[in-house]
Amino acid sequence: METKLNEKMGVFEINNMTKKILNKILIVGDAGRGKSTLAVKISEKLGIPHHSTDDFYYEIKFSKVRDRPESITKIKEIFGKEKWIVEGTNNHLIVLGLHSADTIIYLKYKSILAQWAVLIKRYFERDNETLRKLFSLMRHVLYKKYKLGDRKLKLTHSELIDPHKHKVITLSSFKEIDEFVDSL
Repeated sequence: METKLNEKMGVFEINNMTKKILNKILIVGDAGRGKSTLAVKISEKLGIPHHSTDDFYYEIKFSKVRDRPESITKIKEIFGKEKWIVEGTNNHLIVLGLHSADTIIYLKYKSILAQWAVLIKRYFERDNETLRKLFSLMRHVLYKKYKLGDRKLKLTHSELIDPHKHKVITLSSFKEIDEFVDSL
């Protein structure tokens, strides 16, 4: 059965070439946008292993940061494989996979308020969250989105992936994400 992605989602068709086009998938986007969930769904549908940049960035998740050269070496091993799905927000790790990715999926919020609402909801759903972590993350995403403070000279996800826009699919709503997954 032949399925086409609409122009907003990409220029290519998904049919017999699916395996060729969707072998190396990089999922980037805003914090709390659903990158991990999407990676799992695509992985289950296509039978491709998925990885989070957090697993390379942290030695102990969210507490002990791994040595940068070690994290780079480890993720390069994944990017050198024939098939992979990698999702995350760590720019210094994402940039290593931009060139080799067949498809880059960019998940973004339409506004900072929508993103904060999701982060607040997630705070109430998780046992290990603290108000301090929540406010720190909200501040971080604000600074990242609007290039404030120490983020002034750093590239946003949009700027980072722009040179590869010919293979970028941008999804801004849960409906678009569901339609994309259903089209696979």
